[in-house]
Amino acid sequence: MTPVKIECGCGQNYAFDVEPVNGRMPSAVACPSCGVDGTAAADDFIARSMTVPTPVAAPAAVRLAPPAVPTYNPPPAPPPLPATPRPSQRYISAAESSSSEFNLGMGILGAFLGALVGVGAMYGFFLAVGFRFPLLGVGIGVLTGFGAKILYKGTSNTLGIISSSIALVAVVGTLFLMYGEFPIISIISVVVSVSMAYRIAAN
Repeated sequence: MTPVKIECGCGQNYAFDVEPVNGRMPSAVACPSCGVDGTAAADDFIARSMTVPTPVAAPAAVRLAPPAVPTYNPPPAPPPLPATPRPSQRYISAAESSSSEFNLGMGILGAFLGALVGVGAMYGFFLAVGFRFPLLGVGIGVLTGFGAKILYKGTSNTLGIISSSIALVAVVGTLFLMYGEFPIISIISVVVSVSMAYRIAAN
């Protein structure tokens, strides 16, 4: 049932309950005081009563996007450095090669000069004193090695081998000059002389 309230033009207010049919009065109604037809006013009241206010839609929930996580991009790796050749693998330039050959030649010259000085000292001592001292051959080896090392301005295994060979020839030749033959007892002097020439020029 729908309660209906009507205010008549004569000032009379009246109310009643009615079951609307299609949103209108099922029958006519009149003012109980003056008898004026109030059906139109009742229909209007029913229409206003049946008008349901349109509900306001709730605002849609706003979804907040999660904060963006910064992506760490590592810096690119630096290019690999060119491998440094080991000293044994290093290419020798033409200038270095010629310099090495020049130094080796000077080293051989120094070995010859040292050997000559040693031979002169050993044989001169023999001529001056008339005494044969085989161990003076060690002095020839030492002078040969130092002469080679000084003019070579360094040492090398090749220079040591050449210096020891020069010292061998110089000592044996000097012993022949002194004895007229090679005395077996002088083998120790020869070995020590050759060894000293090699060690000084090679190390």
